[in-house]
Amino acid sequence: MGDQFTVADAYLFTVTNWAAHTGVDLSGFPNLVKYRERVGARPAVVAAMTAEGLIK
Repeated sequence: MGDQFTVADAYLFTVTNWAAHTGVDLSGFPNLVKYRERVGARPAVVAAMTAEGLIK
């Protein structure tokens, strides 16, 4: 929502990450899709998801 990454950003990424597993299609929300791409590319997010076995 602002210039700094907050716990709300992390939680929104987590919740929207469940969409694929629950059959929710986010393609109708292009800004949300772009947000997920930006957050998902953050080095700390990649490291955490890799450590949890969510990505390879």
